Amino acid sequence: MDKTVDNSNILLMRIEYSDVTMIMVISMLFEPIKPMLLHKSEDVPSGDYIHQLKFDGHRALLHISADGFKVFSRHQMDCTQQYSELSSIKINASSAVLDGEMIAFDESGKPCFELVMERFMARGKQKQNMTPVHFAAFDVLYADGRSVTNMPLYKRLDLLNDLVAPSNVISVVPSFDDGKQLFSQVKAMGLEGIVSKKRESKYRIDSRSYDWLKVKNYLYETVSIAALKKGEFAWSLVKDGKYVGITEFVPPVARKAFLGVYKQLMIGEDRNWIFLNPKLSCRVKFQCWTRNGLMRSPSFLEFIL
Repeated sequence: MDKTVDNSNILLMRIEYSDVTMIMVISMLFEPIKPMLLHKSEDVPSGDYIHQLKFDGHRALLHISADGFKVFSRHQMDCTQQYSELSSIKINASSAVLDGEMIAFDESGKPCFELVMERFMARGKQKQNMTPVHFAAFDVLYADGRSVTNMPLYKRLDLLNDLVAPSNVISVVPSFDDGKQLFSQVKAMGLEGIVSKKRESKYRIDSRSYDWLKVKNYLYETVSIAALKKGEFAWSLVKDGKYVGITEFVPPVARKAFLGVYKQLMIGEDRNWIFLNPKLSCRVKFQCWTRNGLMRSPSFLEFIL
């Protein structure tokens, strides 16, 4: 599929199947859009990049005009009703589509994924007593009736700052030239990570590009393997005798080595798990500790013998 965006208010999509070509014309405003995605990087890139904080929330696209607003998730789910407070947002344009992160802050003032997901899953009156949310905008796709996706990033960011009047429900994600210094500060503050984007990059709808890279501030821990899940592979992990989570992210070589020795550690089982004497330890990396003391998305690094 090849996609192009013109300078009007429509998205043109060219779909080619062998010798058949179809052109689909889709309105951009108030219609679900698949956003541009990032690749992972272990290191902060050098060169002509703009660096931004990576907030711990969920991706969202905010559509706004005089007729109202809509919010869509990365997977095109309409989640407008979950975030009614965004109706107060005013922009310096007749209409716009903004890309960003929906976040909620915990008691310490840090973005908390669990809190924003509680809002995302809430329905009806459940929302009334829940944590307020904030839309952190980091890009603009459309403004005043035209697509701006072909503009270079640095010009889109200038436009974004002109469009958005910061308030308690919206702000523009700050940009930095020194990515290594920003990442050092992120690590010191215990934040999620950074995003590094080429200054000249265009916004490529429904595409994952190496023009945009994410560098996560992972945490590391040594844990013990306390159980093996039956059926689909997973380990139950403990730290100092306390359950700290489950990992399915174990590479084939490590799985094979484990399956060769785990029977020597068996101490019981039930319908779903084979319980082990937790003598086998491993090092994992994970995104953060959850509010109830569990590792978020732990993945295997190496056995500790």
